[in-house]
Amino acid sequence: MDMFGGFGGGGGFRGGFGGAGGGGFQNLLNRMAQEEDEGRFAAPPHLYDEYYKAYSMAMLPGKERLNVSYGGKIIMPSSALNRLTRLGIETPWLFELSSTGVSDTDFRVTHAGVLEFIAEEGQVHLPAWMMRQLNLGEGDPIRIRGKSMPLGKQVKIEPQTVDFLEIADPKAVLEEALNNFSALTKGDIVEISYNCLTFEILILEIKPDAESIKIIDTDLEVDFAPPKGYVEPERKPKPPPPTMASKLNIDKDKVDSIPGTGTSTPRSAEAGGAGGEASAGPFRGAGQSLSGKKPKTKKADKPIEQPDEFSMIRRTDKPRIITNDTQIGDKKVPAALNLPFGKLFFGYDFVEPADLKAKAEAEEAASIPFSGGGQTLSGRAPRPKTEAKAAKPESKPRRLDGRAVPDVIEIDSD
Repeated sequence: MDMFGGFGGGGGFRGGFGGAGGGGFQNLLNRMAQEEDEGRFAAPPHLYDEYYKAYSMAMLPGKERLNVSYGGKIIMPSSALNRLTRLGIETPWLFELSSTGVSDTDFRVTHAGVLEFIAEEGQVHLPAWMMRQLNLGEGDPIRIRGKSMPLGKQVKIEPQTVDFLEIADPKAVLEEALNNFSALTKGDIVEISYNCLTFEILILEIKPDAESIKIIDTDLEVDFAPPKGYVEPERKPKPPPPTMASKLNIDKDKVDSIPGTGTSTPRSAEAGGAGGEASAGPFRGAGQSLSGKKPKTKKADKPIEQPDEFSMIRRTDKPRIITNDTQIGDKKVPAALNLPFGKLFFGYDFVEPADLKAKAEAEEAASIPFSGGGQTLSGRAPRPKTEAKAAKPESKPRRLDGRAVPDVIEIDSD
């Protein structure tokens, strides 16, 4: 019994063990359970909230790396990695960086991701543009908090110099530069490097409409605004393209004049043309005498008296149907092209049938009915129309004896 009692006294050992270290062991168990719960359920990003001293990438040991100096990610100490892992915050880790200004005007905010955890304890390294954005100097305090952001769909940017237009493929350059960014903040002026040149770019708009967006593993649509200070050049009208006529030195408006024959029939035209001697006719020769004497000279023929233009006499000195042989006046025709052998010309202006129809309809609408000069079958010019005669006053009826009929007839009652 004593032995069992003594062993039972082990309850005191058990109690002593509990009394000696029971509190510390219980805290360890509670901490393990808490970490297990945190690992099972992801913690919200805002649980991470720390203060560091901010330094630029130039203060980082080693050679300068373009993806570090011209990007949107920061370098943090290894303790930050332990803290993020212990909290169980899901990746990618995104942060809100804010200055600790004493006034509201000094308070500025931007957003970034993390690139590496190689900084010294208590320090973070930021790109130079981010230091200027937050108005920070070397060693100034900075607050870093975890941040959740919506996935970006669209961003509109504005280059701050017109030199950005000299890039041959700006979209490809910008796509490669944005690979160094995890987040974009509306209103930030970020820096990218291309061909040993630095370009500043203003983030004008972001979609969805928020303070910042996440641009990791997403199809981001990028729109470009005109660069700052860009002036649209004046567009000069382009000269018309060379035509076939200009290449062959052909004047399409040049015409040749075909002189008229001056006669009414082709036969008389062969005897004498316009501008030549008078055509031969009966009884117009000088004549000869049997005695050998010189015949008497005939009097000059009297000129044919021209009838009145409106005369009823049918005129035969002018053709009624004009052809190339009976043409009296000059006629204008397109000039000969005189093309070299083996060349064709298709350079005359083409007029759409619809345009001709519209022009004819317009002329028809503008014409006044019954206002033409008219034509006659005999070929004579029609007589000009005289003005309408003035209307005669209405004549009053008269009696057989010539006296006027009174307006009122009075009848005597007697």
